Amino acid sequence: MRKEVGASDQTSLSKKYAGQLFDLQIMDDGCRVMQAVRVMPVKQEGAAHCTNKASTPVDDWARQYAVDIDQYNAWAAGRPPYSQRVRQWRADRR
Repeated sequence: MRKEVGASDQTSLSKKYAGQLFDLQIMDDGCRVMQAVRVMPVKQEGAAHCTNKASTPVDDWARQYAVDIDQYNAWAAGRPPYSQRVRQWRADRR
């Protein structure tokens, strides 16, 4: 199947693939290979009791900005979702 990338830089496959997750591989020659995948969560037994776990950059970042993240979450909890705010903004402009 051949598809063209539209002006919005997106390619539509078909409704058949809607909501599916794909693994995109870019080959050395520039070819792109998309393969449908199914992600299965893995439960790690005993992971909660592990004390020698090395911290990752994401863990370090989350600890560094924990107060800011909590403040933002508290602020965002009192606001309507973005889609509702946009709908209201459009209605107000009429």
